[in-house]
Amino acid sequence: MSYFIVQTSFGAKIISQQLSKLSSYTISIGSVNHSFSNFYELIFDDVVVNDNNQEIVNVPKLVVGFDKNDLWQLSHFKYVTVINGTINNTQSSNYAFSANTLRFVDSTINILANNGKDKFSFTKINGGLQPFSSSGADKYQFDFTSQETLLNQISIKSLLIQGFHRDGITTITNLGGNINDGFFVSKLKIQADDILNIEQLNLHNIHFQSTDDDFFDKYSHVLPKLTIKQLLIQESSIQLPSFLIEKGNIEATNLRYEGQWSFDQGSVIFTAEEIVWHDELFSSVLAQLSFQNQEATIQKVLAKWNKGSITFSGKWKDNTLHLDQLMLADIVYEIPENLGQSLLPNIFRNIKLDKLNIFQSLIIRKQSDFPFSLYNFQASGKDITLAKAQKLGLFSGTFFLKSEKASLNRIDIRYPDLVLKFDSDNYPSLTFSSLTNGGIIESRAKVDLSQNELLSLQFDAYGVTSLLLENWKLIKKPPNAMNYSANLHGKLQPFNLSGKFSANGNEYIINLAH
Repeated sequence: MSYFIVQTSFGAKIISQQLSKLSSYTISIGSVNHSFSNFYELIFDDVVVNDNNQEIVNVPKLVVGFDKNDLWQLSHFKYVTVINGTINNTQSSNYAFSANTLRFVDSTINILANNGKDKFSFTKINGGLQPFSSSGADKYQFDFTSQETLLNQISIKSLLIQGFHRDGITTITNLGGNINDGFFVSKLKIQADDILNIEQLNLHNIHFQSTDDDFFDKYSHVLPKLTIKQLLIQESSIQLPSFLIEKGNIEATNLRYEGQWSFDQGSVIFTAEEIVWHDELFSSVLAQLSFQNQEATIQKVLAKWNKGSITFSGKWKDNTLHLDQLMLADIVYEIPENLGQSLLPNIFRNIKLDKLNIFQSLIIRKQSDFPFSLYNFQASGKDITLAKAQKLGLFSGTFFLKSEKASLNRIDIRYPDLVLKFDSDNYPSLTFSSLTNGGIIESRAKVDLSQNELLSLQFDAYGVTSLLLENWKLIKKPPNAMNYSANLHGKLQPFNLSGKFSANGNEYIINLAH
């Protein structure tokens, strides 16, 4: 008789009250039905679970197979099937129950993580666990599909996850899904300490876009400690406001994440059709690297850049890039206005270069304060510091430059020859010579870059009008002469120099402009 009572609204109320007593939740059941084809199965309609007036479970249909050996104990079931349900809470320990099988049919699960900062939503979930225990089973296996999964608004379609749990370790034998027009597949283990050990992760045709340059930094807290033994990314892209990778491919081994990415005796092969970084376009990119003891060996990097090519090799460690060789050819480069103001990423805090070669290139500066251009120039150097404290420049080493022709502040010159060297006190000295309008220019200078000061400049001209000194902003209104010399010193940017001007046996004092 009591068996038939539970199938009435009065019986549903009794069961609701009994379940509420077994937990801290308020549980209501609309009705209870029974199928005579399965004697120990009950169907509960409109099951709602509330926690402090917040709905955490809403299941239109809940199918429960009872343990025939203990029909009324309400803590262990043969099976539980959630149909078209919505679950908004992951904490089920307030009601301890277990089942040989827990299954979901076309249901939705919403999970909040990291103190509510991150939201994970799984819709149209189908699949289940065998066995299930709300307090955690020692051994179980699982098989789920989700029509759509949202991870902080990142949509994954047709998610599949299969695996098992034993001895505190969760092994995911098959994980995959579609992201836009691409897909990913993976195999991994979740260790007892929640560290992810990813055996392989393959992504194909994945396209990520954000309006926030710091997107990956902001969401790095979502990632637990993890290792990736094998990573394969194919035909994928990343688009941020100041960074773009188009049709990128990566093969990498032995990656590690513990608050930041690192490599442990691993390797990377990277190719991309295009990379854009702060408006600088690199195409046909190839990079081969290996890693050991937190040091990266750059075996080869090739790319097309500014109508030419760039090649380099070297090492990276402790945010310092040390290149064995850097070679550029056929480059057409326009110096941006803010070149000296922009900062490099901290991972390239310092850049050192053993050997530099530049072949048959063109460099242009269009800023009106002092435009210049070098045509068909070649350059070489050794032991050069190209960046210091994230700032680009020339901070040490020896640098040689020759050009077929050039223009300095709209004055044409031919065959300019420049040598730059740093002395033991790290002061750069320059030696410059050139032909212009049938005359010859020779000069020597010494600079203190830290004080923005020109320590000395010896400028000698033969058969060249002295108006050149004014055109190059060295001296205002110099005396007229064709053969002369100047010995100057003062501030560099902008030029504000003083010293002596000598011509035709006469010597003139040059005072500071202000």
